[in-house]
Amino acid sequence: MLNDLKHTPAGTLDIDWVTVEAKLGFQLHENIKNYFSRISGTFCKRGYMKFEPTEFSKKCMNRDTWLETDESAGRFIDYTLCLLKDIDTESVYLRLKELFNGDWTGGNEFGCRAYIGEIIINIGQISIIFNNDTGQYEWVDFGWGYMDVYEENPYGIIADSTEEFLNKLNDEDEI
Repeated sequence: MLNDLKHTPAGTLDIDWVTVEAKLGFQLHENIKNYFSRISGTFCKRGYMKFEPTEFSKKCMNRDTWLETDESAGRFIDYTLCLLKDIDTESVYLRLKELFNGDWTGGNEFGCRAYIGEIIINIGQISIIFNNDTGQYEWVDFGWGYMDVYEENPYGIIADSTEEFLNKLNDEDEI
């Protein structure tokens, strides 16, 4: 699945982004369109990768060594990435609405961010979030304790583009 995401060009799936954006009520950043217009599949796909925290996290925003101190460094971890199951306009709209405003938020306001997936390391689940305002892929540790204020959780930047994000991930088969 990861190789398909990496090697399938953006725009392969014919998605009516204009209508989806109109239904959502905001414009989507090109990076999220790039990510979701490559392949479709089940809602979330799991994989297994070698975790190198200093390569995974481009920048920590408020806790400099949060991921680096985890004992998972150099080990294999599970990851999950969300995809579109169906690419008709209504399905894309409903899926993106859920990813931007769904249960993962706990009813809290995190700006225009979408849940993209997660990694599971020794300290627990680290969520992968897409920031629609900046176009950056972020990581956040909601399990640490401050669900209601995004910036009070340990969080950081994974990548500035979809290609950079996908290249940070590796499948067990690629190693």
